[in-house]
Amino acid sequence: MSEARERSPRARAHAPSLALRLALGFALAFASTALLVVGVQALLAERFGHLVTRMSMEGQTEDIFDAFVLDAQRRVVGVKLQPEDAVGFDDFFANLKFRVLDASGSVVASSEEDRRSLLPGKGVNQQPGFFGVVPFDGRDFFVGAWQRDVHGRAYVLQLARSDRFELLAREALTPAITETVALLGTLSALIFALAGALAVRSVLRPIRAAEAAARHVGGRNLAARLPEEGLPAEIRPLVQTFNAVLQRLEQSFQEQERFIANAAHELKTPLALARARVEAGFDSPIDHQHLLSDLDAMGRQVQQLLQLAQVADPQAMRQAAVHPADVARAVLAQLAFKADRGDITLHLQEPPDVLQIDADAGALYVLVKNLVENALDFSPSGSEVRVTVSAEGLSVDDQGPGVPVQYRAQVFERFWRLPGQARPGSGLGLALVHDIAAAHGWTVSCGEAGGGGASFKLRWQR
Repeated sequence: MSEARERSPRARAHAPSLALRLALGFALAFASTALLVVGVQALLAERFGHLVTRMSMEGQTEDIFDAFVLDAQRRVVGVKLQPEDAVGFDDFFANLKFRVLDASGSVVASSEEDRRSLLPGKGVNQQPGFFGVVPFDGRDFFVGAWQRDVHGRAYVLQLARSDRFELLAREALTPAITETVALLGTLSALIFALAGALAVRSVLRPIRAAEAAARHVGGRNLAARLPEEGLPAEIRPLVQTFNAVLQRLEQSFQEQERFIANAAHELKTPLALARARVEAGFDSPIDHQHLLSDLDAMGRQVQQLLQLAQVADPQAMRQAAVHPADVARAVLAQLAFKADRGDITLHLQEPPDVLQIDADAGALYVLVKNLVENALDFSPSGSEVRVTVSAEGLSVDDQGPGVPVQYRAQVFERFWRLPGQARPGSGLGLALVHDIAAAHGWTVSCGEAGGGGASFKLRWQR
């Protein structure tokens, strides 16, 4: 036992923390997202770099087409770019070039004095739509060709951009982009961590409040409940279930207290009478008989208390296939002497077919025996007690005074007796019937028999 106590703090130290799990989850999500963004960017740069270059060059062609210079016959004779557009071709003439060709293949406009075609190996009719890497003066250029009709004449625009131009741009921009990404990444990580810490704290605050409330729940404070306000939707069902368990525990505890108090009260009187008779001595056989009667009554009460304790846990029931007609027949055989002594006729009505149900045979026997004994106790001499077994359930009818309507819901309460009842009894027999039925999932009710007496109906099929 001491070894288990020594291990428990260590086990609690190694218990997984919800806050740590959430923080690690946030960190993993952030790292995964960052890696995914970097990977996607690298993939796009690798696979779609040429596409981005082509789209950028297509944007430049619009500026060149708009800057065509026409002569009197509306023929293109040159290009006059806006200053902001021309500066690139002037400053980077070795890496950025354009040529304008007419339908005959002659260069009618050029970004420099050199008027050689940028695609010397292709005819002018084959050039429109071309885009690729072409060697020119010992260097590689991205070259594209686009066609434009001007007043019915076709012209082809060749635009070339050196791959070194792109490389220089990358070398110039990469440090700035890297620093910007690093700064934004650091700020994002800090904001993410702060938001995660606040989120974890917000989630754990109501949980800790529920934990503090749970510490005050005890045997003397079963009325306490855990707070449900502010709990996350995923945890609220757990707390609600725990509160429902506390509700059932409180009800069971209250029932146990009432049961113990009633049992002590019921046993107190016969014990006191038995003690008084023993102290006074036995002057006659009648005193001896009274003492035995008191002892028998206490024995029946103790036996019924034990049976109530046994059926308190439905899981303790050993259910198997049982023939209820056989059980009823055995009960009537045992109680035949009591019926004969009271001049009461016992009658059993069985179903035409063999009936079999799942039940605890011993508990079913006690249930039927208590119903029949109750009927015999209240049946007048010369009357009949009828037991009927059917596929729906079992009923016990007598020809006694019956149970008034206003008391029929109370007859199954423990230690309850009909007001003004003079017959001896513990008030546990029908309570035991109710508990056995409930343990099996059955229902039992009290009503009026056809002859005016009491009718107790047990239903094992709803």
